[in-house]
Amino acid sequence: MKLLILGNHTCGNRGDSAIMRGLLDAILRQQPDVEMDVMSRFPISSSWLQGREIIADPLYQLSQKQQAAAGVSGRVKKVLRRRFQHKILLAKVTGEGKLRNFEIAPEFHEFVRFLGNYDAIIQVGGSNYVDLYGLTHFEYPLCAFMANKPIYMIGHSVGPFQNPDFNQLANYVFGRTNALILRETVSRELMAKAQINTSKVEQGVDTAWLVEHRNDSFTPSYAVQHWLNLTAQRKTVAITLRELEPFDKRLGTTQQAYEKAFAEVVNRMIDDGYQVLALSTCTSIDRYNRDDRMVALRMAQYVKNREHFHIAMDELNDVEIGKILASCELTIGTRLHSAIISMNFGTPAIAINYEHKSAGIMQQLGMPEMAIDIRHLLDGSMQGVVGDILNQLPALGEKVAAAVEGERQKGFTMIESVLNRIREGR
Repeated sequence: MKLLILGNHTCGNRGDSAIMRGLLDAILRQQPDVEMDVMSRFPISSSWLQGREIIADPLYQLSQKQQAAAGVSGRVKKVLRRRFQHKILLAKVTGEGKLRNFEIAPEFHEFVRFLGNYDAIIQVGGSNYVDLYGLTHFEYPLCAFMANKPIYMIGHSVGPFQNPDFNQLANYVFGRTNALILRETVSRELMAKAQINTSKVEQGVDTAWLVEHRNDSFTPSYAVQHWLNLTAQRKTVAITLRELEPFDKRLGTTQQAYEKAFAEVVNRMIDDGYQVLALSTCTSIDRYNRDDRMVALRMAQYVKNREHFHIAMDELNDVEIGKILASCELTIGTRLHSAIISMNFGTPAIAINYEHKSAGIMQQLGMPEMAIDIRHLLDGSMQGVVGDILNQLPALGEKVAAAVEGERQKGFTMIESVLNRIREGR
């Protein structure tokens, strides 16, 4: 069996890294002799952070080349591509409409031929298919359809569906993929509400739950050891921050309001005797377009007792972040995968909802109370909620451990089912 694993950004976003690592760990656990090629937008940093060879994503390279086109002609072509490229691809797959006669970039044909080398393609989650992110993620399954290769989408959240072009592609692609395995139930509700085809939807889990802890093979780097030494000195709460854009307008707030409100939560925890450590699951390594460390540095101006507020500026992979979070009392994560990584490594976590995926994940985990809407952060009421949770940590830790084990077992069953179908040619 030879598989192509399609990632998302992997690994400037360490959440994507954990999603990818968990999938690979689970596949190798069940079929150690499987052949896999892993593809990423950022293969150099991804290879280093994942500790394995990762190949470059040619469709992302094509999009970068298209975006860089210069002059009036280049600008016109960019506008036309944005409006018609996905329509032409869809027409070529369906064989319907006049657009099927238009030519597409030769890189698409090359990618379709490349897919012919594999028994199946797995496009790993998580929130690739969000209307605000645009349409480019649909290019991969459309090319798989053109290559007549099975494609499984594992561990996804999808929606919202508030764009007609996005909805058209979603309806076609999600109805024709071999399986759209969702990591939470809210996405299916959104699909049904928007009348998106749900015939191939299955219920699964986020593959980040499947990351192995590597206790026998893990040796802390000097940076990890530094933070482990720090957390051993005083009870520590870890936090993760983010740029809210493009969700800020939909949320009806501003970045500054979010940072000030989070600083008040930090101040309250420090007053209660904790130190706070800001970790980042997104950094600007290898040109990745987000760097949560900058958000933490900005927020720090609103923290009163700075000696008890620390920012990890190191480039850490998702397992290293997990080991540090394991030494903390609690994680408060704006980044969903900081909460998942934390719980997978044994530390309870609060997920701040800025879109439906966080609420859905905690709901599926059986702990909906650990997902807190961002409005409760902004109006100050979250401070009391955090205090209450810190007062019930021992019992909460046991509940988290049982819930995570349940997700892991569901996840292994999910991967086993997909591998069986690939073997049987379904």
